[in-house]
Amino acid sequence: MKFKVTGANRDTGARMVLEFEAESKAAAERKALQSGMSVNRVEDISDGHVGHAVEMGGSGRKVSGMHPILKLIILVVIVAVLWFVVWPMVKGRM
Repeated sequence: MKFKVTGANRDTGARMVLEFEAESKAAAERKALQSGMSVNRVEDISDGHVGHAVEMGGSGRKVSGMHPILKLIILVVIVAVLWFVVWPMVKGRM
């Protein structure tokens, strides 16, 4: 299978894109790491188009966005703080 690996050069920080023939995404990532790359993304391009892209974090784990419930909780906390801190100042000036 053919993989396109995107990342940065560990020494210079320059962006790198390499293509490898490998048995799996993990094997392609290992080849990229051996060539001095800090891997950000591994894409399967065997059939001519990108399929099943995997984004990697600095620790080698998949990067995911914040959970939607956590986003909602943070928003509610921000609104509550604004309500209890800012609203009395606004009300006092009226």
